[in-house]
Amino acid sequence: MTVISQESIDSESIHKETMVVAEMKKCLVDNISEEPTLQEVKDPTPPYSAFSSRRRSLILAIVTLAGFLGPVSGNIYIPILPQMQEVFNVSATTINGTVSVFMVVFAFAPLLWAPYADLGGRKTLYLVSLVFFILANILLASVPANIGALYVLRILQAFGASSVISVGAGTVADTVEPKHRGKAISYFMLGPQLGPILGPILSSIAVDGHWRWIFGFLAIFATVVYSVILFFLPETLRYLVGNGDYLDGKSWIVKPKLLQKRIVEDTTRFPKPPKPSLLGYWKIFKYKPVLLCSINGALLFATFYAMTVSFSSVLTKDYGFTQIETSVSYICPGISLIAGSISGGRISDAWRARIIHKNPDKYVPEHRFSLQIFGLILSMCGIIGYGWCVDKHVHVASLFVFTFLGGFGMTWVFITSTTYLTECSSGQPATLVAIGNFFRNIAAAVSAALVDKLIQKMGFGWCMTGLGFVNLIGVGLVLILVKYGPTWRHERK
Repeated sequence: MTVISQESIDSESIHKETMVVAEMKKCLVDNISEEPTLQEVKDPTPPYSAFSSRRRSLILAIVTLAGFLGPVSGNIYIPILPQMQEVFNVSATTINGTVSVFMVVFAFAPLLWAPYADLGGRKTLYLVSLVFFILANILLASVPANIGALYVLRILQAFGASSVISVGAGTVADTVEPKHRGKAISYFMLGPQLGPILGPILSSIAVDGHWRWIFGFLAIFATVVYSVILFFLPETLRYLVGNGDYLDGKSWIVKPKLLQKRIVEDTTRFPKPPKPSLLGYWKIFKYKPVLLCSINGALLFATFYAMTVSFSSVLTKDYGFTQIETSVSYICPGISLIAGSISGGRISDAWRARIIHKNPDKYVPEHRFSLQIFGLILSMCGIIGYGWCVDKHVHVASLFVFTFLGGFGMTWVFITSTTYLTECSSGQPATLVAIGNFFRNIAAAVSAALVDKLIQKMGFGWCMTGLGFVNLIGVGLVLILVKYGPTWRHERK
């Protein structure tokens, strides 16, 4: 009988274990090429937008260019009002009425366009609405001078141009996730903000009685924009096309199409917006975050517009500027709008990121509003300072300083408000921005109608002081929104 020692058993076990380990290593080496690398493992969460960064930049550039059309068509017309009064042989009140009807239609019409942009497609609304705008300008440049026709065509012009701001904001919300949306909105708003600045400068093409060239220029420019939209702007409405992955790897030139069929299913990511109705609008108007945000923007824009409207007459009557010098002077508030827009958007996004980094579970869209207090106070100081410099006939350089402050503060607040409205309801960003636009334009129309009478009764300095202190109401609304806004949004959901 052979006796097996404990040592031989241990040695044999060790040998078998070594062989098993070696075999496992061999299998791993043979099959390692079949295993996915870290780069090949895909993130299970789809990106907010599947458009490439370059394509998003192109989309942003196109909608910014389109957003320029409405404001420039309104402001390019104002410097030639005396010329139009002579051509049409009517009173100043009658010719000024063509400005009022444009502003009123420009305020109301987006309420008709925007709900369909949130349901039927962004590109469709661009292509339909801009046809009215182009047609109106062609007729204005060609039909005989008749005051009735001028009123009708100015209404048609405003109707066609009114959709671009709200639909453009909806397009930005489609393609840019909230953490970068403030910066994107700031770039988009450069189009609407440059309109009031470049409009008076471009009106110089109407010298020597060539007023029709203004409308000819608008028709040509709008046709170019229309062509770019037709061939280069894809449909972005998330309810129809999701995050845009349907264009992955395809050409930048888009096949012209008026209607986009729905290619995604109902999900929580791409919910179906409600159908347009008066009841739906009433519910949105009662939605306190949107209502208070819109009122805040309207009050601020009314004070800024009062300063802007009086600016040209002050420069010509009190400081002896020529028409060309006055037009060029609008570059100053224009630079302030651009600077305030870009800085406000970037800082708003940075502020959002900072809050999320510190406490990601407690961030709410209302946190952006805390930045508005700085903009409201800065704009208030600019408007009051401007009023007293005019009242005391201080050197004209002081006017440029204070108009710069007023414009910078106004657009700082405007960018935050627009960004907030796109976050309030992911399914209806164009509609909510249209409501904000409605309040602002109505406030601007009232301000333009009353500012001269207020100045006559109160004096320039006290009138602007009173308008400036209206911004304190805005500060109060901001504090209310920061405190109660999250609760109101939660209750609505």
